[in-house]
Amino acid sequence: MKESSSNSSKPKSAKKRASKNSSRGNANKKPVREDRSKRLLDLVMLLLRARTPVTFREIRDQFSAYQTANIEAGLRAFERDKADLLTLGVPVRYITPDENSAVEDGGYLVELSRYRLPEVHLTPDEISALVLASSVARAVPSVGYARICDLAVRKLAFDYPDPDTPLAWPPERTISGEHEPVLVHFPEGKSAAERLLGEFFSQIEAATRNRKVVTLQYRSASTGDSTERKLDPYGLYYRERSWLVVGYCHLRKDTRSFRLDRIEELKVAPKPKSPDFDRPESFDIRSYSARSPWTFSPQTPEEVVLEFHSEALSTANEDFGSDAIREEVGDGKIRIRFMSGNPSFVVSRILSAKGGIHLLTGDSCRQYLKSELDAMEEMYR
Repeated sequence: MKESSSNSSKPKSAKKRASKNSSRGNANKKPVREDRSKRLLDLVMLLLRARTPVTFREIRDQFSAYQTANIEAGLRAFERDKADLLTLGVPVRYITPDENSAVEDGGYLVELSRYRLPEVHLTPDEISALVLASSVARAVPSVGYARICDLAVRKLAFDYPDPDTPLAWPPERTISGEHEPVLVHFPEGKSAAERLLGEFFSQIEAATRNRKVVTLQYRSASTGDSTERKLDPYGLYYRERSWLVVGYCHLRKDTRSFRLDRIEELKVAPKPKSPDFDRPESFDIRSYSARSPWTFSPQTPEEVVLEFHSEALSTANEDFGSDAIREEVGDGKIRIRFMSGNPSFVVSRILSAKGGIHLLTGDSCRQYLKSELDAMEEMYR
């Protein structure tokens, strides 16, 4: 029994030693890299850090994906990865001993002359245009854009002193020899309404990029009533001194535009990294930014007929939509028939014409015009 016990203990000791040696071997073994995107990045970094061409044998030791039983299979896997890197613009090249006598075996490297971008040297005119474009971006009502624009300009124009003006670049020297900068002034909005508008803009801009649904408490321009709107924001555009967001309105079951300064409350759906909707492939923000306010449809569109007299004929040349019907009715008058769901704008133009535009058809416009005239009469009674 003792002999049997002694014999049986030997395999256990051998197993322990084998396990201990295996653990020591695993500790010394280099970490494996399984994730493909990480493997490609690691492969690029390995080749960039190398002072001499790296052989496939050295590459194979670093990546478990190439450590196949058949070395040819591992080489094919590496060639597939190399082809992907070339597609991504990483110039991986094989160097033979004939090309470089300093290497004994052929190996791979990244051609730095083709991989690194050349230094950017902007002309004074390009700097001026860049700063001018930055000044436009700074006008966007967002908290962080001014700082980001300044940083971007200084990165691109780092070798010029203080790129602060699109008016004269570089600034002329004064008699004392110092530069006298020509500054562009950007007044900062400090009112509560301007700060709120900036917050709404930042949140909607992020929701547009991340395709997140937003819930708006929106005040109607025609009635002043506030309604809740659920919106898939497709894009932002600026026109008529106002920022607008365009997207799919779940309430109206249609694509609509909303002015940011009429938003009273805003809530963005959670989980910013998880998109809530797909933007239609046919959507083009330019078609909305170029649209005439005569044809906007914040309400249900209706047929509107306007008659323009001589003192308002210039207004008759504006864009009333591709389906508008235009006719001359004698005495120099022009009559235009079109579809519009924007009674507030139509009425504002009628009133500003001071009798030069007559409303012939359009129940919503007529009702809105009557309410405006009644309000003015009450004010000056």
